[in-house]
Amino acid sequence: MGVTVTKRGRMPKFNAQGIAREIQRFAPGAIVERVGRGLDVKGQPFAGYSARYRRQLKRMGEDPKVDLRLSGGLMNSVKARDATLRADSVEVVIAPDTGTSPQYRAPSERRAYRQASLAEGRFAERGVARTLTKAEGRAFAKSLKYETAGARRIDTGRRSPPHNIVGYWLHFGTPTMRARPWMGLDPKQEAYLLKRIAEIMWK
Repeated sequence: MGVTVTKRGRMPKFNAQGIAREIQRFAPGAIVERVGRGLDVKGQPFAGYSARYRRQLKRMGEDPKVDLRLSGGLMNSVKARDATLRADSVEVVIAPDTGTSPQYRAPSERRAYRQASLAEGRFAERGVARTLTKAEGRAFAKSLKYETAGARRIDTGRRSPPHNIVGYWLHFGTPTMRARPWMGLDPKQEAYLLKRIAEIMWK
């Protein structure tokens, strides 16, 4: 059986630029919004934080909700990074950047005591011979006051690993941290994007 196809008028053209723009417009914000609601790429709640980390968050006055955000640096860096347009396909890279964020810690009364004891190696040892000097006592009192001044984040002065590395660890997990897959669209978000692409695919 023969089939004859006759071209009449202008054939539609694959709208690669339009598709790329729609992905760039929708995907980064959709990912960050979903993560902010504590949901992974399957639309399921993230694995909870450890009890120790939840206590740290409480001492920092932070919500223990799992939203992968403390400084906000990682989520704020999620952007469309690159787009490859072909005659019949589009590839858009959505990823965090390679920047870093401040590292924070929780206040810790124990830290003040540890600093004082390690200063001269006295209180950490058995058979303590003498107490702190006046200067050391003043330093200890200042440190203790600082560590017990209330729930807040304390800047350690250090920087995090690059955001893209932190994002990878969070997504796939590490030997000491459970995986929390976050980089991608959940089924509902993906269905919405595919619907939008279908509407603009040809021009």
